[in-house]
Amino acid sequence: MALEKLTLEELKRERPDLVAELEKEIKAKDKKELEDLSGPWNPNLTFDDLSKEFLLKIMGVWQYAWITLSGMWYDQVRAKWGFDAANECELTAWLNMSKKVNPRYVKLANIQLNTVLDSMKALQLPLDNIMKGKNAGLYEGDFEIINPNEVHVTYRRCVALEGLERHWPERIVPMCQKLEKPIIESYAVNPKFEAVPVKLPPRKSQDEIACQWIFRLKK
Repeated sequence: MALEKLTLEELKRERPDLVAELEKEIKAKDKKELEDLSGPWNPNLTFDDLSKEFLLKIMGVWQYAWITLSGMWYDQVRAKWGFDAANECELTAWLNMSKKVNPRYVKLANIQLNTVLDSMKALQLPLDNIMKGKNAGLYEGDFEIINPNEVHVTYRRCVALEGLERHWPERIVPMCQKLEKPIIESYAVNPKFEAVPVKLPPRKSQDEIACQWIFRLKK
């Protein structure tokens, strides 16, 4: 018998799976997404319950926590074992983390890593990303696409650099001139990707750009 000729009760008997799925879909459409957690505590709360705007705000805090944690453990290592040891540990930690974690972004987003532009997609996904817009990236960049395998990048603003300039100016050279290049290349996931520095900090004034790079495939 065709489904459209069945009564609701008959449909429940014949196709309980279909009825359950329809009821689930109706409830999902009627469900109001949460803009905050000012209401009663829900022990069964899921991310699906939260609105997109609320999730974006939370992502901003996750980013802040991510960068803050990096600075906190660096300070502890430096206090116990010195400046050089802290810089060495920082580079090792970021490289090991990105080699293990960042390919997951690529797989999740179904990115085929054939060109520099493909790797640019990968750079948009981590917490410390190059995404644009509110509650997005930590860097304000301009991207001049020469061809799919060469992109000229100018970062007008870098939140990390601004923090170093305020609190740890002695970290600018090891961070920007030694650590940043291998970390960018690791984040790009593609082993053929190359980040060539054009202009790097320190800078004389915050009116200057933060840094400039050429992203290309190794020749």
